[in-house]
Amino acid sequence: MIAALASYLIACNNSSQAISNNISFKNTLSAYPLFEGKMRDLLPATGVVTFHIASTLFTDYAEKQRLLKIPAGSKLVLNGNGLPIFPEGTIIAKTFYYSSTANGSRQIIETRLLLLKDKKWNAATYRWNDAQTDATLLKDGATVPVMFTDHTGKKRQLHYKIPTQQDCGSCHRSGDALSPIGPTASNLHIIVDRDGIRQPQLNYLMHKGILAQANITSIPSMPDYNDASLAVPVRARAYLDINCAHCHQSAGIAGNTSIQLGYSLPFEETGIQFNKQNMLVRMHTLGEYHMPKTGTTIVDEEGLQLVKKYIYSLGAQETSGK
Repeated sequence: MIAALASYLIACNNSSQAISNNISFKNTLSAYPLFEGKMRDLLPATGVVTFHIASTLFTDYAEKQRLLKIPAGSKLVLNGNGLPIFPEGTIIAKTFYYSSTANGSRQIIETRLLLLKDKKWNAATYRWNDAQTDATLLKDGATVPVMFTDHTGKKRQLHYKIPTQQDCGSCHRSGDALSPIGPTASNLHIIVDRDGIRQPQLNYLMHKGILAQANITSIPSMPDYNDASLAVPVRARAYLDINCAHCHQSAGIAGNTSIQLGYSLPFEETGIQFNKQNMLVRMHTLGEYHMPKTGTTIVDEEGLQLVKKYIYSLGAQETSGK
């Protein structure tokens, strides 16, 4: 058992060569036409659309705004259940913030950009200033102290870590290139409130001219792992997909391990049964061997309990398909 755990930890922490950008990012976030009015209000500019995903990555209880900007005259094209085909020049922006801070105001921490240039995704992180008027390009990452109240009403204090550009590859690596993670067709295929109407988000994106017309009836929706009305195996597999599968997939940095955590994989192909105790150790242990490796400095208590409940429910065989 100890030897197996040691081998697993070493394999998961072997990093491939860093992936460099093929563009130079601008020094300030305001140089990109993503917001209108006061930047601190996070109001999307004309031509920039907000999107949501079904299951979200845990990042120290931070809230997130996701924006998509594509060049005029271009559209996303669905490519099965996975990532759409993005047009050249696409920008995906994700802003991390805490609403309920110690001084009673919102604290915006960082914005991460993915920009598609010459068919290659490039990544950058921007740290917001104390005045919340702009954000500056980072190369070496940063640590930001935060005091906030989480969604359960618990007061927390932590040192939020903004990743370096090279850190982006630990999650966004797909072979020898970077790739978006969250906005797959399945993860985008949720019901949202837009223009006073509850409607499928993919339909809304088509109506806005962001997404090319497509038949979405065959696109399965990724479950929301926070939905307690769903079965535990379904919720846990959705959680592992968004929080772990970016590494634990064939083209990820943990692709050489015996565990693959994509939601659509049949259970018997995941390696969960063999690695279930190691998974709990990785989620529970902070420091070098913590899983996920990047983006968390504290344990996701609810996520850990969900996965623990799932792991403990597994018998000698798992037959539910999830």
